[in-house]
Amino acid sequence: MEIFVAEAARRKLQRSFDWVTLPRRQCKSTNLAKVGVGGRTGLTAKRTMSPYRSGERSADWLKIKTTRRQEAVIVGFTAPRRSRPYFGALALAVRDGRSWRHVGHVGTGFSHAVLNEFDKLLPLRADASPFEERVKDEAATTWVRPRLVAEVKFIEWTEAGEMRHPEYLGLREDKRAEDVTEETERRR
Repeated sequence: MEIFVAEAARRKLQRSFDWVTLPRRQCKSTNLAKVGVGGRTGLTAKRTMSPYRSGERSADWLKIKTTRRQEAVIVGFTAPRRSRPYFGALALAVRDGRSWRHVGHVGTGFSHAVLNEFDKLLPLRADASPFEERVKDEAATTWVRPRLVAEVKFIEWTEAGEMRHPEYLGLREDKRAEDVTEETERRR
């Protein structure tokens, strides 16, 4: 699995070449691509000439979060809330042997143009959940046959095996739903 640094943070770092990452003795070995491997969710950077002041925050310090990417199969959707049309969130799964494993819901990352594409979900409606166990919001979910594959970015895996803070990136029409499993981290 590739680890990605938020683009805004990357641009901020590029504009300011005198930034260093945490303890100076680690600067040479710290690589942004490696930060997320091993369970870390980001790093802190500060301007070299900025003094450290306990308990204070300033524009001289940056918090840079890493994100992971994962393909997931769309297995359902919840009802829309407030002003959003079509649906509230997509229920996601990955293949685990011969069954499906719930990996969470994604409710952000959808533009109105993208939302319009999800009329593809309606003909896929199913009567029952694809999961053997009960999952969160099961009663409020409209289930669909697992055919569409989404690409999602997220911060980390929770202890329950769900994605923390997932964001929808797009549909993967080049992937078969049956081939989508949890990806493993790739060390660089």
